[in-house]
Amino acid sequence: MKGFLFALDLLGGLGVFLLGIKMMSDGLQKTAGDKLRTIISHATTNRFTATLSGIVATSIIQSSSATTVMVVGFASAGLLSLSQSLGVIFGANIGTTTTAWLISLLGFKVNISLFAMPMIGIGFFSQFIKKWPIVRRVGEAMVGFGLLFLGLSLIQESLPDIQNSQAAVEWIVKFRPDTLLSLLGVIGVGAVLTVLLQSSSAVMAVTLTCAAKGLIDYPTACALVLGENIGTTITANIAAIGAPRSAKRAALGHMLFNLIGVIWAVLFFHPFLHFIDLFVSGSTQGNSPEVLLTSIPYHLAAFHTTFNIINTGVMLIFIKQFEKLILFLLPVKRNEQGQTELRYLKVGITTTPELFIDAARREIDLMAGMVYVISTKLLHAIKAESTELFERTIQDVYAEEKASDILEYKITEFLKNLTHEQLSRDMINEVMLLLDQINYLEKIADHGEKIGQLLTKAQEIKAFNNEEYSKLESIGKQVKKIIKQMRSTILPDNKTDKIKILTNAIAQEDILNQMRHKFREEKTSNDFTKNQISPAALTLYTDILTSFEKMGDYALNVVESNAGKAKH
Repeated sequence: MKGFLFALDLLGGLGVFLLGIKMMSDGLQKTAGDKLRTIISHATTNRFTATLSGIVATSIIQSSSATTVMVVGFASAGLLSLSQSLGVIFGANIGTTTTAWLISLLGFKVNISLFAMPMIGIGFFSQFIKKWPIVRRVGEAMVGFGLLFLGLSLIQESLPDIQNSQAAVEWIVKFRPDTLLSLLGVIGVGAVLTVLLQSSSAVMAVTLTCAAKGLIDYPTACALVLGENIGTTITANIAAIGAPRSAKRAALGHMLFNLIGVIWAVLFFHPFLHFIDLFVSGSTQGNSPEVLLTSIPYHLAAFHTTFNIINTGVMLIFIKQFEKLILFLLPVKRNEQGQTELRYLKVGITTTPELFIDAARREIDLMAGMVYVISTKLLHAIKAESTELFERTIQDVYAEEKASDILEYKITEFLKNLTHEQLSRDMINEVMLLLDQINYLEKIADHGEKIGQLLTKAQEIKAFNNEEYSKLESIGKQVKKIIKQMRSTILPDNKTDKIKILTNAIAQEDILNQMRHKFREEKTSNDFTKNQISPAALTLYTDILTSFEKMGDYALNVVESNAGKAKH
């Protein structure tokens, strides 16, 4: 019974610690979500800037899992090459070591409740301040930070005092990494614990706490840390399930990076421990408070950081060879390029929902690209010199419209699910704007399909002469011009002046309206009254003009939305 209660206490402490990490990470992401997206997505200069991006992003949000899942998402979208993805992952491994330093510096030297409880209280009540959103987000991070250390305190209190437990001493001795087999066993325990808890930070906290209590010695704690580095790779691999191969390669690279690092660390385990002793003062032997509460935590944090720095340094030198190894294990397939399925949002929603807003915009840009292709294909159909070419071009229009339907459904479902997460008010507003834009784009595609059907009917009854086709071509070109302007406003990193584009698009849409009115009036007031066009042909002609004009209207709506002047 006592053992059962001990397990529940330990589980409760871990639960509070993990909740603290999640809340702190979510709060920090809401505070700096846009900046984090910029840090990661702009890590494209070289392998070193990519690594620095990974360090900075992970240090900010205190979650290497969040960073690596972001990388998998960006790799899936094609925003990061494999080498750039690997660089960010390398940096994330270094950035995550700040957790160990945070706990070592603050977790064992002071009474945690002195600052944990006030932070929880201040952070919680600051979330009721409606006027300043930034205060609410920081407040959420403060609650998470306080819960993190409160959980650490509960873990400490639940663990037994080794000096009064002979059974605990006998149990711990079995796990000492004195031989290669026992070392691998301890590493395996660390990996399994990390997989089960889905948080290397939580296992690191338990490892540091056990070491500070004297339950495990310094070498055993270091072996557990190596296991944690293997176990933490499971998150990215789970995120890559169902994703394109580019994302799977990034996840595989993460796992191989840590596995290779652990292999050399195992081969040089004891010399590596002595190397850490050279630049970290204090002894790791004994059970004195100085050793348990200061020396061992510092040594362990230094071991974790140094391991990842060395691992990263070596891998950066041989990153091209490492990239070739990954491509050998997961080669490029012939049909990998040119997919019309979702690419940016292949990775499901994780604990970092706000970081996928940019990916959703890029999916919408793909959809806008399909709309642009539809407008181009319609012009080709109008100018087609043979029935075979006309039919093939119209089928292309139908195929693009069907693909846009798939994108519209999947992006909409993703964004709807995203609204169930804890998003900031600004992000919720942005999601609503994106949903509007998807709807506008789908209507443009629908009208493109309708024009294709109308042109097919006109072809069958030979409704139009060369002059009428010429006028349809001119209005189609005008629509294509507006759609091209529309697409240039969708991506946030596009350096175009969206207000200037809006002004120009309004002017172009006015021209479009005038063209439709002029062409329709010419047919109804002149040609129809003079019996130069049949009623059926006139209906087809005016319907095509109307659909072209509607395509321009919806394209203008997208421009207005992205320029911050959407009409609701």
